[in-house]
Amino acid sequence: MAREGQAALARGLVKVRMGLHTGEPLLDPPKYLGRDVHLAARIMSAAHGGQVVLSRATSDSIDGVELRDLGEHRLKDFPEPVPLFQLGDEPFPPLRTISNTNLPRPASSFVGREREVAAVTALVRGGARLLTLTGPGGSGKTRLAIEAAAELVGEFTAGVFWVGLATVHDPTVVEQTIEQAVGAQVPLADHIGERELLLLLDNLEQVIDAAPELAALVEACPSLTLLVTSRELLRVRGEVEYEVLPLADPDAAELFCGRAQLPPSPAIEELCRRLDNMPLALELAAARTKALAPQQILDRLGERLDLFRRGRDTEPRQATLRATIEWSHDLLAEEEQRAFRRLGVFSGGCTLEAASDLAGADLDTLQSLVEKSLVRHTDDRFWMLETIREYALEQLHEADEHQAISRRHAEHYVALAESARLSVEKIAAGVGSGGYAVVGREQANIRSALDWLVAAGEIELALLATVELEQYWVTNSPAEGARRLNELLELGSDLPAELRVRARRALAGSTYILGEFEEGTRHIEQALVEYEQLGDDVGVAHMKFRLAVEANRKGDRERARSLCEESLPVHPDAFTISQASTLLGAIAFHEGRHEEAFELLERAAQLSGEIGFDWWRTNALQHAAEFALLLGRLADARRFLRESLELAKQIGDRQAIAYGLTMLAWLAAEEGQPVRAGRLWGAVEAEAGRGRIGQWEDEREDYEARIVAADGPELERARAEGRATDLETAVELALKSLGGAALGSASENVRRR
Repeated sequence: MAREGQAALARGLVKVRMGLHTGEPLLDPPKYLGRDVHLAARIMSAAHGGQVVLSRATSDSIDGVELRDLGEHRLKDFPEPVPLFQLGDEPFPPLRTISNTNLPRPASSFVGREREVAAVTALVRGGARLLTLTGPGGSGKTRLAIEAAAELVGEFTAGVFWVGLATVHDPTVVEQTIEQAVGAQVPLADHIGERELLLLLDNLEQVIDAAPELAALVEACPSLTLLVTSRELLRVRGEVEYEVLPLADPDAAELFCGRAQLPPSPAIEELCRRLDNMPLALELAAARTKALAPQQILDRLGERLDLFRRGRDTEPRQATLRATIEWSHDLLAEEEQRAFRRLGVFSGGCTLEAASDLAGADLDTLQSLVEKSLVRHTDDRFWMLETIREYALEQLHEADEHQAISRRHAEHYVALAESARLSVEKIAAGVGSGGYAVVGREQANIRSALDWLVAAGEIELALLATVELEQYWVTNSPAEGARRLNELLELGSDLPAELRVRARRALAGSTYILGEFEEGTRHIEQALVEYEQLGDDVGVAHMKFRLAVEANRKGDRERARSLCEESLPVHPDAFTISQASTLLGAIAFHEGRHEEAFELLERAAQLSGEIGFDWWRTNALQHAAEFALLLGRLADARRFLRESLELAKQIGDRQAIAYGLTMLAWLAAEEGQPVRAGRLWGAVEAEAGRGRIGQWEDEREDYEARIVAADGPELERARAEGRATDLETAVELALKSLGGAALGSASENVRRR
């Protein structure tokens, strides 16, 4: 029909573009709404007059027509790339889509390097699949790589993606960082498969030990290309090196003049030559032309350059850049120098407030450092290029301030961890808060602070900060939490008993949530003994409750009930009651006392909400949702799920998000909506493939059986689409599909039945 329509329309003056997508719209008479309608509109907008563009869902549903694969494209409002196809083989310009890339868009102009860009792209087109751009810091490797990668975007159907590694220092998280950049929801090699994909890995020298795994990834994925920037070769099989040389003379002068807003002159040409035509050195020098003429810069910088070349056993271009950074630093006022070196302690940048507190840098000082190209500013954060940050840290050492400032940095982020109020003690006291987002933004600095404390032998302070983040580890990063707590407990031989047992409890929580039930229970039992030795009745009760949870998991409800009742003190607080009510509600439901179960879960949700125990409120609501589904109370399940999913999203709890999407997929299946059920379940399957559903992994097959009960091609196609959807997008779509306002008190709806 589309082909016939285009043929008829071709006889007219106006050419019509068409976008075709097969999906499940939402009806809001007289309109159709929903993600699929929106996607069809975006596909249509990408096409040209006379062109018919189809989604994969539509192309898979038709036979006997000629289709041209247009590759994967990014469409506005859709974070995941969308495979698109053209009806027929008629030539059209490239689709009008967002480029399938996340390459940075530098604000400054790109000068020269045409031959270098051509050489790099020719190597890639010629078959180099692991190409390393080498050169000292400041030689322009990153900018050259970005420009070359931009030239190649149209040649990689699955896209071109930049992965910044400047703030990554742990080789074991490189693969995870790449997964985040490309939106992988399954193991990286599985996600890439045979896709035509180019990854630009920037500053890999930070994590050079990850090179063998990257080489293995290239071998496992036949259409993957890695473009790497590094100060040193990776020295792995298949690597091709491209050395980044200085700019050509005319290009260097053009770059300097463009940055300085000055006309060419002999002094500028000589200055560029003395700076070895190094891009970062030229940029630093150009930033000084507001106060000094090019000849004055040349005179002042010349002696320093000569000194470095005579007296430093350093690669010449690196010596040039170092001398330029040092010269630029030496021209700073004393308070600017002090702020500059102290800012080097931040990993991943900092806020204005942190810069002021730790580095003594006010806004005017920071603005001056930005204008001199020594500090960068993006959004609300100030940060340094890694080359310049290294020099700042050297200055911090030379000023004999490194220990003091690093300690202040560590103490600042320990205080931030405490202010997040994510420990069990603060939540139980009713002063818990939603500090998850703050911790997430400062994760690099928190990691740096914890690492410094460990290296400095400050195990107690490091453990205190780690324990204060107890709920963050459980909801956002249980594996890292378990690793850090294990390490600190092993290192701390003389820790205060109260802190040690808190750490043991936190370790038990992170381990248990990963689905490692036996080890988690072992830590719970050990913490119980330690609390008994301390005479801490509250701690004893808490550990007995956790053992009750484990007993219930194993199906021993009598023991679970007994332990739960033992965990309730004479005067229980909201924290204790909310936990006990949830477990007793689950037991009541399985014993057939359904109304009592909902009443207990209502109480748990209400009390945990009152004290800011959002994680547990999510848990109680999701229990209620599952029980409502089992009873066929679909309207109640919908209300419970909306609130629980919003809470899980707010605190970043990926396990709870995946569990909530599972319940929604089940709900969709019960309501006769196989497409929605398939999409939601596919997103959960992708998350499970990355090992991120932890403690309910054993129950996944039971949920799957309910969701795919009405199996068929429609559900399976939607399921495949879901596997290619990131969890965040799936949540947004799920919340939109639920409609209506968030549930203020889900339990009231249960009470009114």
